[in-house]
Amino acid sequence: MRILLIHPPSSAYEKPIYCSFGILYIAQKLLGSGYDVEILDIDAHKFSKPYVSKFLEKGRYDIIGIGGLVMIYSYLSWLIPELRRTNPGKEIILGGGIASSLREKCFERFDIDYAVIGEGEITIVELLKEIENGRKFSLVKGIGFRSNGEVVFTEPRPLMPTLDDVPMVDETLFPLRKFIKNAKGFMTIHVQRGCPGSCTFCFNSFRVVASKVRYRPADQVVDEIEIFNEKYDIKLFFLTGECITLNREWIINFSKALLERGLNIKYSVSSRVNTIDEERLQWLQKSGCVEIFFGVETGSEKILKLMKKGANLHQARQAVSLAKKYIPKVVTGVVLGYMGEDKGTLKESVDFFKELGELGAMPTISLSLAFPGTELYQKALEKGRIKNEEKYLMTMDELSIHDYQLKLNLTEMPDEEAKREIASAIEKLTW
Repeated sequence: MRILLIHPPSSAYEKPIYCSFGILYIAQKLLGSGYDVEILDIDAHKFSKPYVSKFLEKGRYDIIGIGGLVMIYSYLSWLIPELRRTNPGKEIILGGGIASSLREKCFERFDIDYAVIGEGEITIVELLKEIENGRKFSLVKGIGFRSNGEVVFTEPRPLMPTLDDVPMVDETLFPLRKFIKNAKGFMTIHVQRGCPGSCTFCFNSFRVVASKVRYRPADQVVDEIEIFNEKYDIKLFFLTGECITLNREWIINFSKALLERGLNIKYSVSSRVNTIDEERLQWLQKSGCVEIFFGVETGSEKILKLMKKGANLHQARQAVSLAKKYIPKVVTGVVLGYMGEDKGTLKESVDFFKELGELGAMPTISLSLAFPGTELYQKALEKGRIKNEEKYLMTMDELSIHDYQLKLNLTEMPDEEAKREIASAIEKLTW
């Protein structure tokens, strides 16, 4: 069976700086299961639509799989009809965050045959076996499929209990050198999945089942770092995951492994303000961590509660103050324009992040967006902040660009006032 995996562009304007781990791991799982797999990474190469059409016309595939986040929604409105034109009769599987967060709508809007919901490594192999043989799709957990004019969703797929079997990345499947060049020397390393938090703005596609936190074995992650550190000029490794510092034991084991092998690298981690302590910071410092990111989000206790962050401003102060003793670069995430935001909460944020700046933290600013699958998205629809859902989804690729232009007003202020006040806050937080 010949399978084409497609990674559509998330944005037509931003250079890609890392591979799609979802597509990559699916490809490696299928190759390991004996399937003939080809990847069309439109996002990585920024292929034009005419190029994609010619590519599809030449190919002869049995199954076509597509994966990505919700930002590919508008591109799918062109791609899927084009697949039907160039490869008539071939079945289409949609996966990734978009299939999990908009599962019903994807079947309504797009002419797809199947959807893979949540983690797909095990599901995709089981689904393909049923396509080849019995076609008893109700036996496959974690999918959606069409049956007699209806869309059927099966029992949710449990999360993989561990990430022990997640393979080291096969760099022959994606243009790693291009990503490193675009990223000016930094490289992402997949470390962890899941998050204990329940923030109302964050969609973790695996939360359709649970929020269990799992890590790849520390030695395996270090193996990957060692290989790529020898082969490429990596200035900074970025460990990816919702909250790298949650597991103290993993941090210590990872740090020890780096030190034992004498790997003189620099790396960056993300953390919640309530999952850091002196012991973890000491190990991070010893093993080469030069940057830590805290998702603080706001300086308003009111907005923190609306976000359901599960942390407070006192913890943020403590985390920044403590981290600065050990880590050279401390970055704090700032989200402006959240639902409930007003002049008062914006002032609180400006004042608070200036205070953290005096402690040595650098703010990185983004404007609030409502992503499908989140509590915030549902409230934005209910309250009429998103007036036309289809139009909103069709522009998600543009809405997500970090250009500091207010594209969705979720605040309590009229549009012009919100734009003015948020622009003022950004100016005060830029140094």
